[in-house]
Amino acid sequence: MNKEIAALLILLIPFIGAALVPFINMVSKKIVPYFAVLTGLLSSVIAFMLVSSGAEGVEISIPWLPGFFSAGFILDPVSLAPALIATWIGFLVLVYSLGYMKDEENLSRYYSATLLFIGAMAGMSMADNFISLFFFWEVMGVCSYLLIGFFYLDAKAADAGFKAFLTTKIGDIGLLAAILLLYRFTGTFNIAENLQLSVNIAFPALSIIAFGFILGAVGKSAQVPLHVWLPDAMEAPTTISALIHAATMVNAGVYLLARVHPILVQVPAAAHTVMWIGVLTALLGSFLAVFNNDLKRILAYSTVSQLGYMIFAIGMGGIFASQFHLFSHAIFKALLFLCAGAVIHGIHTRDIREMGNLKKYMPLTAVCFSIGVLALMGIPVMNGFFSKDLILEVAVEEKMWLPLALAVTAAMLTVFYSVRTTWKVFFAKQTNEKHAHEAPFSMLLPLILLAAGTLFSWILIGRITLAWEHAGYNIHELSWSELLKETFGSHAFLYTMIALLAGIGLFSIRKPIGRALNTNAAGFMRLAGTGLGFDLVYGYLIHAILKTGEAIRYFWDEKVMEGLNKITGQFTIWLSRMFCKLQTGDLHWNLVYILIALIIIIVTVVW
Repeated sequence: MNKEIAALLILLIPFIGAALVPFINMVSKKIVPYFAVLTGLLSSVIAFMLVSSGAEGVEISIPWLPGFFSAGFILDPVSLAPALIATWIGFLVLVYSLGYMKDEENLSRYYSATLLFIGAMAGMSMADNFISLFFFWEVMGVCSYLLIGFFYLDAKAADAGFKAFLTTKIGDIGLLAAILLLYRFTGTFNIAENLQLSVNIAFPALSIIAFGFILGAVGKSAQVPLHVWLPDAMEAPTTISALIHAATMVNAGVYLLARVHPILVQVPAAAHTVMWIGVLTALLGSFLAVFNNDLKRILAYSTVSQLGYMIFAIGMGGIFASQFHLFSHAIFKALLFLCAGAVIHGIHTRDIREMGNLKKYMPLTAVCFSIGVLALMGIPVMNGFFSKDLILEVAVEEKMWLPLALAVTAAMLTVFYSVRTTWKVFFAKQTNEKHAHEAPFSMLLPLILLAAGTLFSWILIGRITLAWEHAGYNIHELSWSELLKETFGSHAFLYTMIALLAGIGLFSIRKPIGRALNTNAAGFMRLAGTGLGFDLVYGYLIHAILKTGEAIRYFWDEKVMEGLNKITGQFTIWLSRMFCKLQTGDLHWNLVYILIALIIIIVTVVW
């Protein structure tokens, strides 16, 4: 298939499908889910066929608004990985939705927004210019807002959607400013041309551009301090949590920084900022997951943490490591969220303290969840082990010892909350009298496929690295056998094992630690359980801004404008009284005034 046509079809099929869903819904509501699944399948198959072109670094340009910019696609490993993830995981989520969403109302709105998102994510990652990228970036944000608030009659869901929309808009402003400033200096929106011409931009302006891109990534990928929207986004259907808020949209910021990395390296402060934001987010996300009991929020904080690892790698220059972990994480985190959805579907609670012994009732879900957790923990030979190990190896090579220590600490906490969650849900003593049931086949099939991907996707390392090498990136082709040798013989492997053993050790003494914390630090425990007060601080900040705005409005309206109105009225009265004095009623004086006015007019005209 022609690559230009294939790239267009990846976008057009989901978009056309999204537009057709409401009309199909008018004919038959039962057809809509299957139509959406078929649409997702077609798009994912074409994306898979297109992956082979990524090895060539293909650029396709389509004239659009001549003299202004051309729309097109750039097909290389950086762009095709997110596109492949969006389409294939999107397809699996649509299949899963056949069972998970079958009893819900307004499914045409759900499937239409989901298909629209899949197309937008693929379009954003393949866009060769910043206008297209920003357009698809915003479409994703709108879809996220609509789907987080899908259960809009629930105030929590509606508020969560609004919160996510506003929080990410802070990052969007930074991204838009960076794009416009780049255009001001380069005269083009083409991404490749901007990266080449950026070397000619003065340092102060380039710094502003770099930090604008960073702000955009921080908002979209839920990094500190704009991470607060993602845990609340768990009010969305779990299928959406898996697709948008774990595997795809939250990766958009990571993709953006990887794409504009040539600009970041020209501003050392920006690269260091990216590194520190990433590692601190990795640590904070894993820490907050430890103190949560909501299954979906635990996975949300875990996602925040893992995205932090990817950002951390980019800050150190490890572009391939970050993208490899993006690919691995998308698979195993989608698996974990869909397993969580199966659990919630079966037992009707999200509180892990109300679960226990679910392996008895949901054995296949338990096995799949355990596979996902092992990948999250970085257990050999899961896909998450290899990708996270590469990130730690970058830190070792760059001699970033303090960030490395923080990353290893985050890995230790990841092991702790992963084991704790798995134990509480599937193996601990049952605390809920309700008997759960295994999910239907339409929900189990995606779990099995994602579990297989978690186990074996790392074997594709040879093809992945070959694509990067051919696309001009500084990386050599690596076979999976070489990967095994280099990984298990690296310093990073040692740090991974230290984190693993420390996390398991911490779990083994969790009860005395928990008692000590509840006795001596109960307030801190409550604070950690609510996200360390970030929302509280932002609430006070927003309240202060609103109060300040109200004070300014009151001063302007009640003092300035009202005062001007009074002064104007008083001046008018005074002026009218002055003119009244001129109206004497004496004809002689009236003639004098007329004569004076006539003289003034003549002098003015002659002058």
